[in-house]
Amino acid sequence: MIPADKSFGFDDTGIKRIVLDSRQDITDGLFVPIIGERSDGHDFIDMAISHGAIAVLSSRPVAEYLSKYPDVRFYQVENTVTALQQIGYMERLKFHGTVIGVTGSVGKTTTRSMIASALASQLKVFETAGNANSQVGVPITMFNMARSGADAAVIELGMSNPGEMTRIANTACVDIAVITNIGIAHIEQLKTQENILKEKLHILDGMPENGDLYVNGEDPLLKQLTLENIHDMDVILGKSVSLHFYTSADFPLKLRVHGNHMLQNASAAMHVADKLGLDLNKAAGALEQFTGLKGRGETFVTKAGVTVIDDAYNASPVSMKAGLDVLADLKGSRKIAVLADMLELGPKSEQYHFEVGEYLGQLPVDVIYLYGPLAKHIQNGVEHYLDEVELKKKASGEMDIEASVPHPVIECFSDLDTLRSLLKDSAKTGDVILFKGSNSMGLTKIVADFRNEV
Repeated sequence: MIPADKSFGFDDTGIKRIVLDSRQDITDGLFVPIIGERSDGHDFIDMAISHGAIAVLSSRPVAEYLSKYPDVRFYQVENTVTALQQIGYMERLKFHGTVIGVTGSVGKTTTRSMIASALASQLKVFETAGNANSQVGVPITMFNMARSGADAAVIELGMSNPGEMTRIANTACVDIAVITNIGIAHIEQLKTQENILKEKLHILDGMPENGDLYVNGEDPLLKQLTLENIHDMDVILGKSVSLHFYTSADFPLKLRVHGNHMLQNASAAMHVADKLGLDLNKAAGALEQFTGLKGRGETFVTKAGVTVIDDAYNASPVSMKAGLDVLADLKGSRKIAVLADMLELGPKSEQYHFEVGEYLGQLPVDVIYLYGPLAKHIQNGVEHYLDEVELKKKASGEMDIEASVPHPVIECFSDLDTLRSLLKDSAKTGDVILFKGSNSMGLTKIVADFRNEV
């Protein structure tokens, strides 16, 4: 990566923010117009300047703008996204603290937040804001990080298509990398889990010599990693990196959040704290106060005594099973699973939903509400599993031929408002309700109803 100030003369003097949306406040900011599928940010340069932009990147000719706005700095570039990444790299060079990068198919946001919590017990920590983990989000994160005055930064790196991780990793240049797991999120674009693994490993691109990679030792693919097979995948060739494994059992933590996956995330945080030479008792104390993130496993109780597990921000087969495990482990008069479609799983989507249903059939869940066309296949999986159990018990003589295995109540919905009304009217004291589905399915709207009753 070539620093931006050597490629197109960029100067960040006086720039206090980088903004992509021309409708926002851009006072003393750099406006970066992005060409999208439906619109071109270049069409809104005038609006951006009216909202305070003092500098603009542009892949269109800028001569007209130069005469129209003589006080605004315009930078003619070939591609605004590439230029933004170059600016991000330039800003990265200004940060002299430790940069910890987190990626993975599931749990990267929670793990990022847990690492930040553990380190913040003793250091000034900068953390990725919201979901700024993309090709355009990471460079902006670098800009803000360079101005944070932090001792350490915990940065989330996401990807959905081949090549994306390399681009943002070469911008972020992390000192320590953490990979939470290798699931099937984005398998529609990347085709196989092995391809997903290789893409995630490119978080190491840009890492300095003798960096550290921490991977989940309970993940089927990650636990098989060696430096040799990482090099065989054409990653970090000719560079020395220390490979470490972490598991949920590494540290005796008593967390307020539930599930083995949360213990794995916390373990990663403890290992990073240890690497940085921090007091582990203080780090553990901070993690034991962690209550989870909205939409990502946070548990709360309404005034009416209904326990809600808010895991509605996103979903994959791995994370949905983990959420169901949490539901099964919590005490309650009724355990209710509200599950919506898991999206972007490719041609095997129906099979993955069916497999979640088979898994769910083994758990002590009383009521299952399913929303969306794909979620209906969860019902098929539940019923298939329980029917197979019934047949085996009858064949072995464990069950009378006329008896039947108890099935949970299962209802499918095609309308979110109908499901919303049902839950509002039927939820009662002692119930434990899990909400889990892809964000665009809208289960967060129902969770918001329950939050209003806290």
